[in-house]
Amino acid sequence: MELIVKMLIAPVVAVVVPLGALAAAAPTAIRHFTIEPAGAETPRSDTASVAELGDGRLMVVYHKYEQSKLRGSDGGLCRIWSKVSDNGGETWKDPRMLVDVEPGDVSVMMPAITKLRDGGLLLICQRIHSPYGREATMLLFRSGDDGASFVEQPPIWRRRSGFPIQGGAGTLVELSSGRLLLPYHAQGRPKMGLTVWCQLSDDQGKTWRRSNGSIELPKRGAMEGSVAELADGALLMSLRTQLGGPYLSRSTDAGETWSEAVFSGLEGGESCTCLRRLPGTKAVVLFWNNSKYIRAGHHHFGERTPLTAAVSSDNGHSWRVIGNVADDPKAEYTNLDCFFTSQGDAVLTYMCAKPAWNRSRIELKAALISRKWFGE
Repeated sequence: MELIVKMLIAPVVAVVVPLGALAAAAPTAIRHFTIEPAGAETPRSDTASVAELGDGRLMVVYHKYEQSKLRGSDGGLCRIWSKVSDNGGETWKDPRMLVDVEPGDVSVMMPAITKLRDGGLLLICQRIHSPYGREATMLLFRSGDDGASFVEQPPIWRRRSGFPIQGGAGTLVELSSGRLLLPYHAQGRPKMGLTVWCQLSDDQGKTWRRSNGSIELPKRGAMEGSVAELADGALLMSLRTQLGGPYLSRSTDAGETWSEAVFSGLEGGESCTCLRRLPGTKAVVLFWNNSKYIRAGHHHFGERTPLTAAVSSDNGHSWRVIGNVADDPKAEYTNLDCFFTSQGDAVLTYMCAKPAWNRSRIELKAALISRKWFGE
């Protein structure tokens, strides 16, 4: 089964992907496992990021909420934790708190980890100084011993206001040139919504600067950018929006400037996306919530189910919808990250709330997806 959608240039939904057809495509090549269960003392865990260690084990970092007055709401108390897996993501063990809150913090959250080509690990996360991230510091840590310890570096920014966060799509990319790229969003021009920029480093994270270009969109704005480097060296970014589904923007100068964002043609509500290059190919895969766009009367313009994947072989100009990763109509799947192991298989991490929009019991899950399922 192949469903082809063409990318549009107007912020309207003009392509409908038939959800019923995808339900029949539930793949046996996908297995789901729990990284962090929910319970009375852990109402919510999410926004995970995975790296492969030198001995083949996987390391996941994520933020874990603790019991507080706000429980698992976005403004609740959480810290950065890690676990490791020695069986490809089926089980996760050795829980360890990596970053604690400090006096005056609301929480520490939204981590991302990446393994550099020199073998080192970089970890980012954010100290939230005011409710819901209105003021935040972007922290940076480095590990030279394969994740056994992390040494704090000078922050990428300190106590910046205007809602400067990554959100649920923690992303830190090392480009083929060696440049480090970190997309984030913040309040942009007056009377505009959230705007996406990138932080860039050309000295392995010692110093950082903001990209010259930015991405703006109507309504709440451009949010939670996820970046993939294409085979020709250009960059493609997927964006959370309130405009009918994921939007896409491009950069041909390693993230310095970005094109006007256009609609992907993939319908959905306001939710996190994840964009990755398929290993060994020129194709890219996009994970998003393939739900009906509800223009009015829904707080996020649509449900966050099913969790679906689409592949593009032409740099994001058209998409082949290949199936659902998870499709419980009563659940919510979001805050996504995908890591491809050295074997080529995918570890897709996501938060799972059931019933949907419940902030008192959210589990952190991993979908292990066979490389063959993507069909490229």
